Amino acid sequence: MDQKFSMFPLDKIATRWGGLLDGSFDDAILPFEVFPGVYIENVASLIPANEFDYCKAELGTNLIEHLQHIKYGIIHRFPTLEIDASSGKIKCEPEISEDSKTLVQQAVACLRLVRPFVQYVQFLGGSVGNDGSLNNIHFDHPIPFLSSLSNQTVMAIRTQDVQDLKSVFPQFRTAMEGNYWKFRMSVDMFQSGYFQQTHWKLRFFMWTAALEALFTSHSSPQHRGSLVAKERVKHLLGATTLIYPAGELSQYEPDPHLTVENVIDEIYCLRNHIAHGDKVPDYYFQTTGRTGLNGPINKLETLSEAISSIVRRSLLTILKTNLLVNFQDGAASESYFSSLGLTKSKLEQKAKVGGTVQFTCPS
Repeated sequence: MDQKFSMFPLDKIATRWGGLLDGSFDDAILPFEVFPGVYIENVASLIPANEFDYCKAELGTNLIEHLQHIKYGIIHRFPTLEIDASSGKIKCEPEISEDSKTLVQQAVACLRLVRPFVQYVQFLGGSVGNDGSLNNIHFDHPIPFLSSLSNQTVMAIRTQDVQDLKSVFPQFRTAMEGNYWKFRMSVDMFQSGYFQQTHWKLRFFMWTAALEALFTSHSSPQHRGSLVAKERVKHLLGATTLIYPAGELSQYEPDPHLTVENVIDEIYCLRNHIAHGDKVPDYYFQTTGRTGLNGPINKLETLSEAISSIVRRSLLTILKTNLLVNFQDGAASESYFSSLGLTKSKLEQKAKVGGTVQFTCPS
């Protein structure tokens, strides 16, 4: 029977000389199955040398090189006709192809939570030859310029990352295919923000929206607002959890040892400036947040790195600690956080009793 494939290339694979604090990628584990029928493979020898000649004139030299140098990918092969196991009905190629594409894109979205990575070539599909070759390839147009966050430009996929993907992806797929709307909305906002490389305000706002999708709801004043969101984030992740755990800064960058509680107030200050139409204070552009490979990185970029880290870790923590059922909808979320005493009135009372000093936003 004819076979087709869906694939997403992985441009950056870690090597021993990649400048990372820990880990590299071991080719010996390939092909590596991350989910039934979904593999990470070295596909370089399966793509004919002239496969992309037809689009050289349209794409130009730089972009075509990314296509011609595809080496690794997340790939799913599928037949052009099959019987649906649950309904007994025949499924034809268009439906199977769409299901396959969704499956691969979900695996990629999950991998971005585990390990963000710079990406140029996007989704590819085509036919599988009798000899296993990948032919008649069509693809989403490559992104000619993708400016990742400063700390993410050094990131590459390591053995431990694909092992983590294998561990967490079944639960992630359950979430994305089921009625877990708060979780799904948060994932959608995070992924959308990831590709807003030319509009930092939109990216930052989407990532704060991803947090609020998880940690707040609109039906009651007890479950919305900055105080509620911030305290729930600290509860889920731990206030002292590092923004840059081992392997997320290069060995040439000093670790600022920033924690969730160090950044969460400023994240919400910046969010509120954007949301309420203020001029963003010069403080965020002129104050150093940390030191990077090329010198000082300002507060704005540091806070962007921080919220990316917080959103990713929040979503992964929910999956890894079996909390998904509490993020189906507003009612489930409100019940869960109420049981923990994380409502607005109780948090305000706790702050008053403890004499907590309210954080003053930079101006």
